[in-house]
Amino acid sequence: MHLLGILFALGAGLFFGILAPTSKIAFNLGVGVSLAIFLRYLVASLLILPIIPFQKNLFYIYKKNIYDFLLISFGSILLTTGLLLSVKYIDVSLAILIFCTYPILVLCVSVIFNKEEINNNIKILFLSTFIGLFFVLGPSFNNLNIFGVLSAILASLGATTMIVINQKMSNKSISPIQINIFINIFNLIFFFFVLYFFFSINFSISKISFLTILIPSFSYAIALFLQLLAIPRIGQSNTALFLYLEPVVAIIGAVILLKETLNIYQIVGSILVLSSLGLATYLTQKTKNEFS
Repeated sequence: MHLLGILFALGAGLFFGILAPTSKIAFNLGVGVSLAIFLRYLVASLLILPIIPFQKNLFYIYKKNIYDFLLISFGSILLTTGLLLSVKYIDVSLAILIFCTYPILVLCVSVIFNKEEINNNIKILFLSTFIGLFFVLGPSFNNLNIFGVLSAILASLGATTMIVINQKMSNKSISPIQINIFINIFNLIFFFFVLYFFFSINFSISKISFLTILIPSFSYAIALFLQLLAIPRIGQSNTALFLYLEPVVAIIGAVILLKETLNIYQIVGSILVLSSLGLATYLTQKTKNEFS
């Protein structure tokens, strides 16, 4: 497996993991979801802007593959909106654990649509992962905010869409930079008009609140770019699995920064989920090495 691709995926998981707890802190300081969404894509667009003049045949590539670019941008919209809303209504740790079902969804797509073979050990690990998620959700189900849970599920579907479409685009030799440019500028324009006409963006916040919300904004820009770099190198399934560093970082961040606590069922479920997917990653790589 491409070592650089693994490092890119792990780096993406690290920076994605920072998003939820730091966004929650910003919300607690009075930052609105609208401003958080707008700044996320504004910062990412500004960072990628200087690279645009050096891209050859950019508009031709966009025109030729417009369906794929729109679909991956739609996935990004679902991910951003769903995750930011979920951490506003439920605990960060729970939101992330629901959201991070997306590697399982990616692997299901790989098996069903891409005809990727998967051995019985991996299937057992899928089952243990779902059992772990049951423990995470089941004991406190009555206390959950349904809107927050549904938002996290929506974010998971968005992440799945992005990774699957990204793999398809990389197979067409579309570069991560070209994808990054389109997603961030398209979503910046989309959210600007949606928020302007249907909602409102409150810029009247304190300096500390503004600096705080910049942390997840920059983290998103870095994480997305690293994820786009990882997928062409190690594939969608392995990228999704290595991104399971994200919930570890997010949960540790929630415990340390937000003083959140996990009950015994959630701790057991979390360990089962993460260990199952870590072992799935190892077995998948071992199988590929045996056939390479």
